[in-house]
Amino acid sequence: MNFYEEDDFVVKRRRRNEPDFWHRLNRVIGVLVLFGFFLGVGAMFYPVWQKQQDMRSRLASLEDEHTIKIAHLQSKQRDIELLRHDREYLETIARDRLNLMKSGETIFRVEMPRS
Repeated sequence: MNFYEEDDFVVKRRRRNEPDFWHRLNRVIGVLVLFGFFLGVGAMFYPVWQKQQDMRSRLASLEDEHTIKIAHLQSKQRDIELLRHDREYLETIARDRLNLMKSGETIFRVEMPRS
């Protein structure tokens, strides 16, 4: 083995271990293509995701409204049951809201002065 063959061996070995400019450029382009692909897929699904988020917030607000309406309904049902079956409650409501009184009863109302 002479000097030139040994030098040629070192050059070939160096080329195999260190990719040249085009190999590096191919890797960079491959990474950029993958990045672009994932960015495109994300851009396609973003409107669907945004609509889903809007629908979730709307559902939460409707559930809150439903809870409030259920509480109001239960309160009204309780009032109806008390009016049907509780004579004292019925008398209290009649005196307070309708300004009715029993015979021989005197009502005194104290109103606070408005400032």
